[in-house]
Amino acid sequence: MLQRVVCGRFLTAVALCAAALPSTALGNDAGQAPAASEPADGLEQAARDAYDRAPSAWSGLGLLERLLQRDKVDEARQLADSLMASYPGDEQVLAQSAYLQFRLQNFGRAQELFAKALESHAWTAEQRRNLLRALANSSVAAGHPAVAVAALGALGPDLDVATRLQLGRAQLAARDRRAALVTARGIIAVATTVGDREDGEQLQKQALQAGTDPRGDKQLNIGYAYLRQKDDANGLASFQRGFALGSGKAFHYADAAYAAKRLGNNATAIELFRFSLDLDSLEHSFSPQRTYGFRREIETMERSWGAILGSPFHAGALNVWQGGLELYWQPPVIGYRNGQTLQFFARTYANFRNGIQGPVGWETLQETVGVRFKPLESQNIVLTAERLLAVGQTSVNDWLFRIGYSTGGGTDQRLDRTNWASWQVYGEGAYYLDARQLLIGTEARCGVTWPVPSYSRMTLFPHAFVAVEYDSKAIDELIDAVGPGLSVRVWFGEDRYRAPRGWAEVNATYRFADAERARGPALRATISY
Repeated sequence: MLQRVVCGRFLTAVALCAAALPSTALGNDAGQAPAASEPADGLEQAARDAYDRAPSAWSGLGLLERLLQRDKVDEARQLADSLMASYPGDEQVLAQSAYLQFRLQNFGRAQELFAKALESHAWTAEQRRNLLRALANSSVAAGHPAVAVAALGALGPDLDVATRLQLGRAQLAARDRRAALVTARGIIAVATTVGDREDGEQLQKQALQAGTDPRGDKQLNIGYAYLRQKDDANGLASFQRGFALGSGKAFHYADAAYAAKRLGNNATAIELFRFSLDLDSLEHSFSPQRTYGFRREIETMERSWGAILGSPFHAGALNVWQGGLELYWQPPVIGYRNGQTLQFFARTYANFRNGIQGPVGWETLQETVGVRFKPLESQNIVLTAERLLAVGQTSVNDWLFRIGYSTGGGTDQRLDRTNWASWQVYGEGAYYLDARQLLIGTEARCGVTWPVPSYSRMTLFPHAFVAVEYDSKAIDELIDAVGPGLSVRVWFGEDRYRAPRGWAEVNATYRFADAERARGPALRATISY
């Protein structure tokens, strides 16, 4: 009974394949009904006579078509076997024999013959397209959906809705839920009728539903056993085997994603996090803050470049205003590995104001190129080496080496609270090799972050700070300052799968200090992407 249902479902596509073949010597396309003025038995006899007079693949196919039109299946099968024996490499004989095998519900044999027919380069584009669809239908019916997915994939990206739906169902049969979901969303995006959209939504729902194969659940349990032993590689492999059997809910995919991340397999981790978010849209098993965390993981692992535009201004005795732009590149794979980062950067900056008579403008333009490395996964220690290149008359050539450390909490968005405690501690040591100058700076901030009620992507951060700075060549080598501050930040650049990729911030502080050069108001504007 099941085979008959499958046969009926796919017969139309197979008939299209047969109809796309060149017409026979009798002048009728395969599957075409005989003309009313020509009785079917007369056409059959004419085909027999033509084949008897001049046996060939062409006349044999004509007779085969007439036999099939009259449902003489046994005789058609015998003729097809004879043609296959006499003309084993003829692509049309292969295709018509494949069609016959499909009609006989010998789906495995039909799949084999369609695949052989497709090895020929004699088909037109439309004929090849129909043969690929027929191969896909035969493969699904034969229990080989992966072959069907490959066949439909060979049709290219521009598929009509019917073929997309066929592909999605084959992907589901192959238990590739993630690929089926992508296909379903493609159908929904291009649907022009209510029926097409409903088909896409149904496929999407099926892709998001976990299978019931106990073998898949067993693999997931084995995966957790490996994770408890800190064996991420085998744990991930077991998870993937479970997913391939159709098992897995949102939290399974999230746990597998973290295992892939720890292994440095960013592409797999991103794919698994994305599908976990897709599943959660149906299951609703995660809090908004947790899904935000997954989106932040995706954004971090996907990042390959960034830019920082900054403009600090310190009033008071210093009266200094600077501006700078940095661009950095994070190479694939080695650029981010579970918290370890490697970046190459170029920076340019200049003075816009420099005390009463200090140099400003083009003559202060300074270029810098360098590399920075964060060697530890869990501790934010950053090592930097950079070369300063003189461009303006007062800029310098020098080597600069830095080591920095920072830690904090509450510095990203929170979707589960109306306000939250935020704090950050930062320290850095910098040494100019040629100038033999040592700079050390530390700063700590502590306050409360408040999202703006009418625009949650804007936050206010009133805080108190304390800063200590050391300059080996300054008159006052060691200075400290304390004071209040207020930061206004706007987050931007987020989507369904990624947390905000950038922010713009204005930070205003007032510094109370013993040293005159450290006192007064300060303002810093920063755009980071």
